[in-house]
Amino acid sequence: MHKWLKNEKGLTLVEVTGVLVLSVIILGFLIYMLNYSNNSLKQVSAREQTLQQSRDIMSQVVKTVRKGYAPTSLISSSSNLRLVSAGNDEVVDYIYNSASKSLTVSYTSKDASGMIAASPSSSFTYADTVQAILFDVKDGRIEITLTMQLPNHLTKTTSTVVYTTQRNS
Repeated sequence: MHKWLKNEKGLTLVEVTGVLVLSVIILGFLIYMLNYSNNSLKQVSAREQTLQQSRDIMSQVVKTVRKGYAPTSLISSSSNLRLVSAGNDEVVDYIYNSASKSLTVSYTSKDASGMIAASPSSSFTYADTVQAILFDVKDGRIEITLTMQLPNHLTKTTSTVVYTTQRNS
């Protein structure tokens, strides 16, 4: 009977506790790594979304000018821009609001007498990420400088030049 007790196999309380401690450490590390990668993914996604919005704003202005819209003033430098269609029947306004850090694009039609309608026919607002925008109009070109607020409190500035058909006489 003595021999039978000596051959009994099993785990001691110390061995079970050691396995549990190691398992908790490994699971804690895995949870930390998953949380870290999830936060990194959210930050990269937010950054990419902001950069895409920057590209959308620039593309919006470039497409509008290429459709034949031209600035009302041939020399100006402002955070707002008004473009008039070649047929002089529609106005596109880019209005920057520094308080809300938003850029609103409004398409407004003109009536037969040339008066601008009271309300825009369509409007879109790019909000919360536009840090600053500058439209610099000089002799048939519009230089656009756009600064966007990135999620990590950095800013990204992009600029482009769009040429119009208008020139100073």
